[in-house]
Amino acid sequence: MIKPNMKLSNNTTVSYYSLVVAIAKRAREIAAEAELKGEILVEKPVDLAVNEYIEGAFRIVEPKECSGKQDLEYMEANEAMEDDMSVNAEAFPSGHVTL
Repeated sequence: MIKPNMKLSNNTTVSYYSLVVAIAKRAREIAAEAELKGEILVEKPVDLAVNEYIEGAFRIVEPKECSGKQDLEYMEANEAMEDDMSVNAEAFPSGHVTL
């Protein structure tokens, strides 16, 4: 298993989570492309995706609404809301809970 080092990231605002998700997404694209072409990959798609990222073949762009201060405000608002109310399973008959 490859554990990408955050030093791989040229963008210091990219979170570790975003890095892992982006690498996994690109790895799935690489695997799908190889399957369509009928190619057999010698290296694992994740290794190829990490190498592409290091070489600068793609970059990670996070949406503005997911940036630091807003995330903190969102988390604080959620914590306050959870303190004020308890979740009742009967209130969500479909099994979906929206935060």
